[in-house]
Amino acid sequence: MNVDINLLEKFEQNLDPQNIEASDVKVNLIGFGEISSIIEIEAIPGIVFKRMPLFKDEEEALEYKVKHEKYCSLLEEIGIALPENDAFIVKRDSKITSLYIAQTKLESNSLGNKYILNHPEKDSLELFREVVRSIEKVWNFNKANKGKIEMAIDSQISNWAKNGGLYYIDTSTPLFKLNGVEQLNPELILASAPSFGRAIIRKFFLDDVMSRYYDPKSVYIDLIANLYKEKKSELIPQLIDLINKETDVSVTEKEVLDYYKEDKFIWSLFLKLRKIDKWLFKYLYRKQYQYILPDKIER
Repeated sequence: MNVDINLLEKFEQNLDPQNIEASDVKVNLIGFGEISSIIEIEAIPGIVFKRMPLFKDEEEALEYKVKHEKYCSLLEEIGIALPENDAFIVKRDSKITSLYIAQTKLESNSLGNKYILNHPEKDSLELFREVVRSIEKVWNFNKANKGKIEMAIDSQISNWAKNGGLYYIDTSTPLFKLNGVEQLNPELILASAPSFGRAIIRKFFLDDVMSRYYDPKSVYIDLIANLYKEKKSELIPQLIDLINKETDVSVTEKEVLDYYKEDKFIWSLFLKLRKIDKWLFKYLYRKQYQYILPDKIER
């Protein structure tokens, strides 16, 4: 991709994560992942960047970059379309190394969560049917490569875009196994969590979060439960019916609601712990907190 790496480096060097508007490099903050923030750089139009300051050094960031590239190539091999993408390592100092995952920007109204808010129910359900059929390609790939390669996918509707064809846009967490071995270091998911909360998250939640995206039923329940967050819960009965008819899994409304409550608790706790850590960095440690946090995430 045509990205001015010098501009990325300048942005990172001068970044105050709690006041990104103060940067000499003008950016727009357009969203958040669970462990990343999503920005546009005005001088690099047509591209969005996920900033992931998770790494202790360039070697660790490079390893992640290689696995991200492998994950993207496997998705495309499966038959899932991706926007053009790339990744860039930016080192600020001896302690902070970030990875910026770049992706061609798609029209905001094409994003799945916006699409289902702005289109008739019939069109929304057709989008879900396309998403389910794409997800089924992952499970078919896993069956064909049993024991060698196993892919995971985060199915929530905001990770898809209807931009002419259907695109999958959330490639920043490269979850896949080779010969039964998870390729993503799970401790990286905890890198943005405060040290005082990591033991709790590791003990009670990490295995569940890492494993759910390999399990077809969990993935489909996550897809359905996400409709509570997107304020489109009226579609839940039809989507359950669609999945029960078009896949090998069987899902109930109670399972979806129970999952939603648990997932909301996990990620709300994660954000609260990070906000406590941010306060400690500012008022106790007197150091700069390196993560860009949302004020609130609707769930």
